[in-house]
Amino acid sequence: MRKPVKLALAVTAAAIATATGVTVASAAPTADHAAPGTEYIQVMSASVTPGPASAIARGVFTAAGQARLGNARIGTITFPGGTIVLSHRPVRNSSRFNPADCLAVISQSGSYQIVRGTGRYAGINGHGTYQLSLEIVGARTGGRCSSAKPPLAQQELLRLAGPVRR
Repeated sequence: MRKPVKLALAVTAAAIATATGVTVASAAPTADHAAPGTEYIQVMSASVTPGPASAIARGVFTAAGQARLGNARIGTITFPGGTIVLSHRPVRNSSRFNPADCLAVISQSGSYQIVRGTGRYAGINGHGTYQLSLEIVGARTGGRCSSAKPPLAQQELLRLAGPVRR
C-alpha cells in the first residue's frame, strides 16, 4: 500500500475515533417535564486533542453539557441535573484525503436511540439521526504528511435530531 493511502486510512481511523469520543461544556434545562417534540443537539470542537467541546440542546428542552459518545457506540450527554445515555449506529461513511495539502475530510451519518436518562432526564426516550463532519489538516515531516505527529488543525461538527418524550 502506498504511504499517502496508509496515512489517509490512519487519519480517517483517528478522526472517527476522535469524532465518536467528543466532550462538551454546560447550562441548565428550561423545564423538567416538557411535552413530546423534536430535540436538536449540536456539538462543535476545534481542538486537536481530546477534551471539551461545546454542545447545545434545543427543542423539548434547552441545555448545554458534556458529551462523551465513545467508540463502543454507547455514549452519554451530561447536562446539569442529569445524564442521557444513547447508542448510535453509523449508516454511511465517506472520507477523502489530499496528500498535497495533508487534508482529510470525513463525513459520517447514522441513527441513534436514547437508552435511558438519569436525574431530570429519568424516563426520557427517543431516537433520531446524526450527521458528523470532520476536517483535519495533518502535520508534515520532511515535506510529507505525517501520521506520527498530531494534526495542525481539526474542526468537527456533530448534529443530532429526532423525536423525544420526557
